[in-house]
Amino acid sequence: MHKPEFRVLAERLSDAGIAPRHVRRTVGEMRDHYEDLVEAGIERGLRRDAAHEQALRELGQVDDLVQEMAAHPELKSWASRYPRTAIVVYPLACLAALPAVPVTVGVANASLLARWGASLVAAALVTAGILLVLQLSILFG
Repeated sequence: MHKPEFRVLAERLSDAGIAPRHVRRTVGEMRDHYEDLVEAGIERGLRRDAAHEQALRELGQVDDLVQEMAAHPELKSWASRYPRTAIVVYPLACLAALPAVPVTVGVANASLLARWGASLVAAALVTAGILLVLQLSILFG
């Protein structure tokens, strides 16, 4: 019994520049269609392995589906349609989002950061006190 490699289909569609939402939808529909074809074959009296083989033949070749979808530019991601723009926009978007990450994490963990800050201040005060005592003992000792 040979099942189709839907992961390979997803990779091939992604490599062809198809937008991720269309890849997910297409792979899901192909998986459902394959299962429906297998069930229909079993209902017609085929053995399970024969039903799987028949369903594979009816689905067709992955290359044909990839070529058909790649021929429709509306299914491609905007980065595939406008690669020069993507080369500029992606780094700028990352650069703009980079400062927001620590702020977002800080807001989400405010109580943890407050405890950490308080323990850091306490440790600094203890260390300063020890250094002050040592300095005074050197000075007056």
